[in-house]
Amino acid sequence: MTSIPGDSRFGTVIIGGGAAGTLVAIRLLMDERGAGPVAIVEPDAVLARGAAYSTGRGEHLLNVVAGRMSAIGEQPGHFVQFLARDGAGDEAGLGDRFARRRDYGRYLRHALASLPAQRTPVHLRERAVDIERDASGFRVHLASGASVTAQHVVLAIGNAPRPLPAYLVHPGMRLAEAWDYDAVQGIEPDAAVCILGSGLSMVDAALSLDAAGHRGPIHVLSRHGLMPLPHAATGPQHGEGVDDLLPLGVRARWRVLRRRVAAAVASGEPWQWSFDRLRHHGQALWQSLDDRQRRRFLRHAVRYWDIHRHRIAPQVAATLDALRVRGQLRVTAGRLCSITADPGGGSHVHFRPRHACREHMLRADWIVNATGVETNIDLRPGALLAALRERGLVLPGPQGLGVASSGIGHVIGGRGRPDPALYVLGALRIGDLWESIAIPELREQARQIADDILAARTRPH
Repeated sequence: MTSIPGDSRFGTVIIGGGAAGTLVAIRLLMDERGAGPVAIVEPDAVLARGAAYSTGRGEHLLNVVAGRMSAIGEQPGHFVQFLARDGAGDEAGLGDRFARRRDYGRYLRHALASLPAQRTPVHLRERAVDIERDASGFRVHLASGASVTAQHVVLAIGNAPRPLPAYLVHPGMRLAEAWDYDAVQGIEPDAAVCILGSGLSMVDAALSLDAAGHRGPIHVLSRHGLMPLPHAATGPQHGEGVDDLLPLGVRARWRVLRRRVAAAVASGEPWQWSFDRLRHHGQALWQSLDDRQRRRFLRHAVRYWDIHRHRIAPQVAATLDALRVRGQLRVTAGRLCSITADPGGGSHVHFRPRHACREHMLRADWIVNATGVETNIDLRPGALLAALRERGLVLPGPQGLGVASSGIGHVIGGRGRPDPALYVLGALRIGDLWESIAIPELREQARQIADDILAARTRPH
């Protein structure tokens, strides 16, 4: 842990040391213009882990091929070259492979460590709990009681898991969070497991159970019962635009997309390529919707979009299919009603299957919470966002998603004006951008923020 000698001043303080914060630090410190001293406030002893890359499990793979995961947009082969030097194979064959997530975290740390020694960021193993704004910049208050000051602050807080509501938790419940990889792996091999949620967090949990030799039943319960779909072989990423989609509402867009996909499949293309061609237009598609249509999307279409857009590696899909074929993994579409204690131990999960009138029940020794991420900043755990809300430094984003921001990521404060020295990127920009959590979006946001900070430092005062 780095000690803080009283009042330390930095050019930039980055709150959060996961992938987003590390990408900002790399972009700031690789530039010859000189970013000044940079601090990363991150309680974890290891940077570039966050939720996605903290797993040490070899079965947890990236959801994007290695050739599209460079931390530096101008050097598209950067990650592939790292893998090749690391002994993973020849560069020619690595670009289309789905690398292990733990290796991507190592790659980001390697990229940061490869910078000249005099540009190394200061890693403060602390938790930020408040930020004060004054005429000269910011004072960042830390959980230890210490504080640091900075001219610029970047909020790179990342995702937070959505906790299970307290009314669902009964005394003695054996509950594991899907992001607690060690806890999931430690579940007894013969235990009956109920995973709440069927998205990417569920996939991680099911893979961990399978890799640990789990023999008991795994029951997945989610409102729609839809699981992420697999990638196909890599295809063209660019093609037809979305000008015809932008004026349309959600329902009309789906009709057009269905026709496009059907025509592409009829011509011999995998359906996945049609969605890949939408990849670069996700933000435009979201921003062109008015509030009513965004609400419609979130209420009716978001889950269908997610399973097509956020796909999984083919080998991961094959593992899940094998679990389902042998009857060990069962997926049910239904609404969770309650969870009660089984007098003999474990839990009874009460739910109403989709399109059914009567409540059903299943028994589980363990409950795994895989209900997704918390997008409402007023419900996220931790003191920092609550303190910033109290000070009027942040506002909720559109539809109550994330933090309100503008342009390249300037945070919009309580008076409705963007702060030119307070930035946000990644998960907290979901309300404004929607597509804001994948590495291609993160690295571009990091580049824009770094360029803005560097330009401000060289601008005459």
